[in-house]
Amino acid sequence: MLMTLSTALTLVLIVGFGLTLGALQIVNMRKVNRLNQALTEVSTRQEALLRANGGAVIKLGQSMHSLEQRVTLTARRQQELENKDAGSLTYDQASKLIQMGAAPEDLVKTCGLSQAEAKLVSLMAARGVGKPA
Repeated sequence: MLMTLSTALTLVLIVGFGLTLGALQIVNMRKVNRLNQALTEVSTRQEALLRANGGAVIKLGQSMHSLEQRVTLTARRQQELENKDAGSLTYDQASKLIQMGAAPEDLVKTCGLSQAEAKLVSLMAARGVGKPA
């Protein structure tokens, strides 16, 4: 009888140990499932943030390209204005020299005008057209 009692006790202990292990496995599986779900949620949020950042980077690139075009255009316009001002300065200078008695040949040498331009400035000054301010 002692043998059967120890066998029964051993059997009860084995069954109890098995049930405990089963319960622990169920608890651990639930934890793993919750962690998997949390990982999926975090991954989904990260993907959404990555897409949003990608869109922002594309918009930023487009804005920078637009600004580069505007800066290039502005620089070109500024250069044109500077060139235009330099040309008008030459004609103003030539007109003043004519009024001081310079000949068209002098304008060609000092102002860098062509012979035709020098004659035109001389004729305009003689007729009082385009007098400097």
